[in-house]
Amino acid sequence: MVVPAKHVLFLLIFSALSITVTWANTEELGGEFSLTDHNNNPFELRQLQGKLVLLFFGYTYCPDICPTELANVAAVLNELDDQGDRVQGLFVSLDPGRDSPEVMRDYVHYFNKGLVGLTGSEDEVAQVARQYRVNYKRHEREDGGYSIDHSANLYLIDGKGKLTAVVPYGMPPKHILDLVRGLLAESG
Repeated sequence: MVVPAKHVLFLLIFSALSITVTWANTEELGGEFSLTDHNNNPFELRQLQGKLVLLFFGYTYCPDICPTELANVAAVLNELDDQGDRVQGLFVSLDPGRDSPEVMRDYVHYFNKGLVGLTGSEDEVAQVARQYRVNYKRHEREDGGYSIDHSANLYLIDGKGKLTAVVPYGMPPKHILDLVRGLLAESG
């Protein structure tokens, strides 16, 4: 992979911090999408032009991964202070059958009032998941319920709607915050 020169400094800094970040090739991953937000309004990624987006996929019934990552995203958003208006957190449900807009609103607001929950039809969600190469699979339980196994990367999208970085699950909020601040500084 060829890394743009403007990212070399960030790679050196983050290597020193022992952070594993994949600098995304936007030709292969990501892109514009349309879903429904937690207020039941149409949502398009382009609405966030000019903002750095932290995008995470999961579902509200997730027992551990989703609440942990959303708590990390909320911690990052809470630390940004005067730069907070330049960043938007998004949570896309991989379980649109249970995660209605109302359920999503209550769930994301538990973590941070500024987070936006997104849902849609099964096909719409599957299309966005394919764009970002999110793997997920429903598993039926004996009690009639189900769980969803899913990949858990955090996607950072720049103010032009281009995927900039993929942060693997488990990175501490401090490392994500440093990455976000670096990207904000780069964009001016």
